[in-house]
Amino acid sequence: MLKKKFKVLFLLITVVTLLSTLSFATVEPRTTGESNENEIMPISENEATPISEEDTSDPDEEEWVNSDLYIMEDKYELNKIVDGNVFIFANEVTISGEVGGNVFVCANKLTINNGYIHSTLFAATNEIVINGMIYDVYAVCDNFTLEKDGFIARDLKLGTNTFNLNGKIRRDAYVSAAHYNIPEQNEPLIGGNFNYSAESELTIPEEIVIGEVKYNKEMIPEESVFEKVCSYIFDAINVLVYALVVIILAILLAPKFVERVSNMDTKKAFVSLGIGILVPIAVIIALFILLISSVASMLSLAGIFIFIAICMSGTAFASIYFGSIFVKMAKWEGKVKFVLASLITALIIWAISQIPYIGGIFGLLVSLFGIGTLFVNAVYRKEAIVEINETTNTNVE
Repeated sequence: MLKKKFKVLFLLITVVTLLSTLSFATVEPRTTGESNENEIMPISENEATPISEEDTSDPDEEEWVNSDLYIMEDKYELNKIVDGNVFIFANEVTISGEVGGNVFVCANKLTINNGYIHSTLFAATNEIVINGMIYDVYAVCDNFTLEKDGFIARDLKLGTNTFNLNGKIRRDAYVSAAHYNIPEQNEPLIGGNFNYSAESELTIPEEIVIGEVKYNKEMIPEESVFEKVCSYIFDAINVLVYALVVIILAILLAPKFVERVSNMDTKKAFVSLGIGILVPIAVIIALFILLISSVASMLSLAGIFIFIAICMSGTAFASIYFGSIFVKMAKWEGKVKFVLASLITALIIWAISQIPYIGGIFGLLVSLFGIGTLFVNAVYRKEAIVEINETTNTNVE
């Protein structure tokens, strides 16, 4: 279940990253998160340190960023004041500065060290340690710790393996975890409701939660043999239908391309695999550059959709090549038999891909080969024209 939640949150982070070109910064008072021993205090204007262009702090100590911030590094510490959204992809991330907008993080470890986030933190990480203030948190991780000085001003929505609660949550907490570490004390830590999921119900002191404690039993359904067989059958049907659509469209719209793929020799096949490995890397770099460019952001979005469609069709393009080999070996003739052979090949590729350990690697290589086949044979015609022109010029001379 945690893996599914990780995929959903990661997809959410990716989509928002692609679509977000505006700053969602909201200027709200800053608070240290300190509270009375018997209640979770609201945010106090007396303790405010808002983001303002009239800030009188030393510019050598705090650096301003008046736009969205994009970071891709191994280790990164955000110790600046950012009046916008922050997007970070790194191994280890530390936030000790102040962010006026949302923060999106994909990392191995995220630490909020006296940092302050005016809006929402979206995180997909292995470990999260919060020792600062955040307004909302949406996270999926293996280990989550809210330290004693950590403060979530609104809601926490979390999927994790281990949940360590020492700090305070002003409103509601929604947590799904396998292990809970909640201290026994008289001081309230959750100002609203505590909604949690676990294999068994927890014993939570009444003083910890001001609102209601709601327990949802973690149900892990077990698939029967029949359900597993049906799942494989439906997957195989989906593969065949998708491959059929791609092959039919290729035959109708690009018959010359299908012919070139069918007649591709072994040397060109190895070149296609190499191109298939290099193309995704080059495309990802190019799309990232376009994405961070405000002028070409919409172009990058269109390019992403096209690239995803090509990647999804990689196996189908590969099945055209291997299907043509099957046709030649079986001495079949006609387009119908060619389509049938390509579909049989696609089904065999899918079946091998289901083998544990080696299946995933095999499927990836076949898909990359199909992508390379598309790019290599798409420029084949231009290369042929150039060669013909060069030959003609030589003969004339």
